[in-house]
Amino acid sequence: MAINKKPQNSEADATKNESEAKINHNKPQPPNSDIERDLDLKESLLMPVTPPTSSSIRPVSNSSELVSSPTRKSVWWKTWQLWGILLVFCSGGIGYGATSMLLKLPKTQSCSKVFWPIASASIRLYCAQTAAEDKNVEGLLAAINLVAILPENHPLRPEINRNIDKWATTILEIGEEEFQAGELDKAIATAKKIPEDVSAQELVGQQIGDWKSIWSQGEETYEEVENKLREADWNGAFNSAVRLTDSPNQYWATTKYEESINNINVAQEENASLNKAQAQVTNGKIDDLILAIDRADDIGKKSYAYDQAQEIIAEAKDKLVGNIEQLIEEQDWQQLLQVANQIPYSLKLQNRVKDWRILANAGSSAQLDTVFGIEEAIEEITKLEQKSKYYRLGQKLNRRWNLEIQDVRHLSQARELARVGTIANLNKAIAEVRLIPRSNPRYSEARQERTKWRRQIQVIEDQPILNRARELSYGNNVNSWRRAIAEINLIANDSPLYGEAQGYARTWRANIERVEDQPILNEADSFANINNYPAAIDAARRIRSGRALYPEAQNKINLWQQEIDGKRYLSQAIDLANQGTPQSLAQAIRVARQASTNSSVYPRVVRDINEWAAEILSIARQASNSSLESAIVIAQQVPSGTTSFTAAQGEIEIWQERLNPPEAEIIPPTFKLDKLKKERNRDN
Repeated sequence: MAINKKPQNSEADATKNESEAKINHNKPQPPNSDIERDLDLKESLLMPVTPPTSSSIRPVSNSSELVSSPTRKSVWWKTWQLWGILLVFCSGGIGYGATSMLLKLPKTQSCSKVFWPIASASIRLYCAQTAAEDKNVEGLLAAINLVAILPENHPLRPEINRNIDKWATTILEIGEEEFQAGELDKAIATAKKIPEDVSAQELVGQQIGDWKSIWSQGEETYEEVENKLREADWNGAFNSAVRLTDSPNQYWATTKYEESINNINVAQEENASLNKAQAQVTNGKIDDLILAIDRADDIGKKSYAYDQAQEIIAEAKDKLVGNIEQLIEEQDWQQLLQVANQIPYSLKLQNRVKDWRILANAGSSAQLDTVFGIEEAIEEITKLEQKSKYYRLGQKLNRRWNLEIQDVRHLSQARELARVGTIANLNKAIAEVRLIPRSNPRYSEARQERTKWRRQIQVIEDQPILNRARELSYGNNVNSWRRAIAEINLIANDSPLYGEAQGYARTWRANIERVEDQPILNEADSFANINNYPAAIDAARRIRSGRALYPEAQNKINLWQQEIDGKRYLSQAIDLANQGTPQSLAQAIRVARQASTNSSVYPRVVRDINEWAAEILSIARQASNSSLESAIVIAQQVPSGTTSFTAAQGEIEIWQERLNPPEAEIIPPTFKLDKLKKERNRDN
């Protein structure tokens, strides 16, 4: 049976029913059969907990009324919650929108579409601020022009003037940046774009004046650096360049300073290069002159050393041309060709170089000493133009080479004959070159060849004589050497082998002299061995000057004479020393010292001299007992180099001090009293 009354004693049950109704409301509705089944289930499960009252129970007409009552309560609860959620979202959206609007400027219409004659002051100010945001000169000037036309009594005039001053200052700052970047004219032009009726116009003239003053100081310092560089005053240039760093302008303090330092380094390198070039020019050799010109050519027109480089080039050019003229005069065609190919283009000698090459090629061909070569030389020399400086020389060479063609034929044929190397062919070659007339250019060359071939003939003829003489000398005795000398003297003095032949003859003649004079020298040695030096000297003197053993004999004579003199000097010295006086002893020492150190008596001479010096010192010491003056005089006769010399000097010093004692020290009276007091205190 259906229950048409709600339980009244349980609020939790009611809440539970509402939740179930809400759940049931949110769920999708099942088909009708399922609804009926659920209703039957509810009817069977809903049981009263408390006894129903009459007032709380009312009849239910049908089952639909049972379901509709909880459904109306569920919709009301859901409607309240939805409105709460909507209220939260709305309040948050309104707050976000308000904050965004506060933080973002309101959009206005595009400034490019504004009709300015009727535009308001606020729009003009806004568009001016927008134009000035990029901070370029055009935008800043456009901003100033937009608001400058507003009347002075406009309410926004203070704000407008403040912005105009700010924009004008920004333009000056842009000009300052351009000035610091080294663009003075651009900076001045930028500053002058500021309208005259702007209050910042007063700063424009002052700023431009400051820029010009700073720029002028930088230019003066930089010019000073350049002048020092032209004078090669590197230290002065560097000191001036350092002053650029004091400039308030960054362009002069950095860029131009670095440029100055770089110019100094370049100028020093160029100066060193030019010094080397000048040394090469002074040397004057062709290769050095060309190298010097190349070095000087590397100096550009903007260089401080350009004038010096041009002077070096001019000097080197003159010397180079002079050397080339010398090569032409000497007809050194090969060297001329090498030099002509190395002439720098900067010397502007192209026409001369062309003529030099013609001369060199023609001369080189002519020096081949062949008919074909001379014909090529004649053909080449005709290329010289009449206006050429060397045209006359070319004509002269042309005539000469035409004369030489026949001479060259004779010389070529003669050389072919002489190449065989026999006497007959050499005579034929000589006969062939005799056909060259004395007046022809090749006559001198033909005569040299003729002389050379004659010498070859003499060598061929005299070589057998030289060989036979050497064979005769192999006997190594006086007779064989004399026969060899007689044979070799057959070679004439104009023969190429004459010098060699005379060398052999001198050797063999010396051998003969040694054999002849050696017994004499042996005899002299035998006398010397028994200390009979006078006889030895007489025997050695029998060897005549110019003989092979003469130098050896003279050396021995000198040694033997030193022995004789040494003994004589020693004997004389001993006789003097025996007198026993200081004077005779000193004289004996002087005589003995004349003996040679090479003599056999020299060790005894040294020993006797030392003994005599000691004896002199002994006499002086004895004399000191009676007379110090006499003792000093005697001791002074002891010669240096003896063993007693140092002792004698010491005795002399002592005796002189005794003769001349130092003066007594004068003591002041006060010092004497102090000294006496100290002595008394010490005694006590």
